[in-house]
Amino acid sequence: MTTKEELLVQLQTRVTELERRFRNMDRGEVFHPLTQGDTAVVRSEALLHGVAYKLDLLDREELGIFNAHIRQLLAASSSITRQIQVQRVVDYVTAIRAIKNQLDGVPFRGLNPADHELGFQLIRPQFTHDPDSATYRKNWEQPLLAKTWTPFIGTDQTAGYELGEDFGIVVTHATSLVTPKPFVTEFHTIVGRKCLTPIPMRSSMFRDTKNGTFVYPLPTLLMVPQSYWFVELLANVSGMEDLEMGGLVIGLGRVLGETAPSWK
Repeated sequence: MTTKEELLVQLQTRVTELERRFRNMDRGEVFHPLTQGDTAVVRSEALLHGVAYKLDLLDREELGIFNAHIRQLLAASSSITRQIQVQRVVDYVTAIRAIKNQLDGVPFRGLNPADHELGFQLIRPQFTHDPDSATYRKNWEQPLLAKTWTPFIGTDQTAGYELGEDFGIVVTHATSLVTPKPFVTEFHTIVGRKCLTPIPMRSSMFRDTKNGTFVYPLPTLLMVPQSYWFVELLANVSGMEDLEMGGLVIGLGRVLGETAPSWK
């Protein structure tokens, strides 16, 4: 027979375990600021999807701006999206340095840069191309036909979509806003002249209970200024997909501040 003292010990053990679970319940991925000694900050070249990119340095001030401002772009602390963003911070820094190199070393100033300074923000649809209207996208919606590859960004595999001369894009994930079940099943992309292997989306899908969306981690995609980018989607059944590209637009302040693109 269990004694009163033994029951108290069991109860205290249970309370301690519940307290531990409660403390960890909403603990998300933690962002650790980068330093001048980190490899991502000092290496001179990076290899992404089989392409070598030259990297400009970020000085102490620029790195400090990145560490301060990237926090404002991270999702809720316990979300799947934040986990992906924090895990890809090195890729975000690499993309900034590669695009800075393409733009002749213009200084990086984070959020709300001046017209001829380099900055970043989350990807808005207008920085991508709508194959249906032959202009920039107004939103992330795209009608998909069953068992048919449908262009999503760019018109076709031959030409793709040419980014403007003053900005680049880094993509690390995609988010479907369609519930209860997204339509997209496969994601196929061409970056520059590199045709990447199609990605089965459903097998890598996470349900983000914090935001009520479906999140897909993607291999990091880097599109520097004036490079080609093409995306097509496959669905098993027809429907209207709403697939947001997750990552950063990195470019001059005058381009980031536009509500209608000045580039074609």
